[in-house]
Amino acid sequence: MRTLASRFRLGMAWLAAVLALLALAIQLSGHGYFWRALAATYLQGHTTAHIDDADNFARRTIAAGPSQPWPVDPHLNQKPLDPAFLSYLKQYGTAAFVVAHQGALLHEQYFAPYDQRSRTNSFSMAKTITTLQVGMAVQQGFISSLDAPITEQLPEYAGDARGRQATVAQLSAMKSGHDWTENYYLPLNVTTELYFGRDAQSVVLRQGFEREPGSAYEYSSGSTQLLGVFLKRALAAKEPGLTVSTHLSRSLWQPLGMEHEAFYTLDRPEAEGGMERTYCCIFATARDYAKLGQLLLQDGQWQGKSLIPSSFVERIRQPDLMPYYGHSLWMDWQYKYPFYFMQGHQGQYVIVVPSKQLVVVRVGQFRNKTDKGPNGVTPAEVYQFVDQAVALLP
Repeated sequence: MRTLASRFRLGMAWLAAVLALLALAIQLSGHGYFWRALAATYLQGHTTAHIDDADNFARRTIAAGPSQPWPVDPHLNQKPLDPAFLSYLKQYGTAAFVVAHQGALLHEQYFAPYDQRSRTNSFSMAKTITTLQVGMAVQQGFISSLDAPITEQLPEYAGDARGRQATVAQLSAMKSGHDWTENYYLPLNVTTELYFGRDAQSVVLRQGFEREPGSAYEYSSGSTQLLGVFLKRALAAKEPGLTVSTHLSRSLWQPLGMEHEAFYTLDRPEAEGGMERTYCCIFATARDYAKLGQLLLQDGQWQGKSLIPSSFVERIRQPDLMPYYGHSLWMDWQYKYPFYFMQGHQGQYVIVVPSKQLVVVRVGQFRNKTDKGPNGVTPAEVYQFVDQAVALLP
């Protein structure tokens, strides 16, 4: 009769064999990215990607130039946040809550261990930045038009009847018909592969078009990564060696006088041809995120110069197929304080309230995923952030 110890050893051997076979099956099925995902999430105490995950990836610097510090409102931090609201911010792991009024800081608050220098992941706020870069690339002559066919830089779709019809603008507005399934929590799916895999370009280019371009809205990280591939190729075609990060640096980061350099995480090391994950992953400070909102509030103008055509800014912040989405910008123009905003996974926001000349930034670890606002789509907390910012006005 086997002893208890021998039975335990046998059981462990069987378990090890089963796990080895499972690992082999995952690897052979083309889902090797699963191990990188596991190491970067559950083994670090998270259930999904998080705002401090930069060290899990290669990166490319978005250089800053001479700093233009934020002007400070005379009433900075004179009004305290509502206690219930402050409790809410802490409950959901807020890193920073910043409010600017008429181009000056009105409220600035950080929650340990974060401070003014902390760079956190933009997540999908990067989608808005990618669209802004495309708009500037059109103005700069790298791209012929926002409505250019994607085949100008993506000849892979020349033989796809639907792909030939799709335009750059449709990718930005999430209505190109590009085949994608958006899910942040399934371990084996195309969105997880895009985030944790090592070839973002191949992932999006292998996807075809499932519907007529322009016919329906479908939020898709794949669409913005495909837009990033288009932008990358357009830049390199006119200026060999010009990367998305360098273009962002010289077109926005330096002209805006960002206080800190930022960085883009890449799908693989730069020496191996890594490219920016343009749908998700810029790491920057709350103050510098706020400058992007201020630029939008000022219709693309900065210190007397037009960084982005005002007509382009107006176009992207107007509803397209859905009343809550334009071109990489979310919005609710029907609210008592109409607003539009950049939004990222786990509650990263840059909110612009034009009627009050407000820019509101919240970055943090989590968000309330259950409660929705009056339009049934926008997270309810966005309205809280807007209302609290208005309440801070002197």
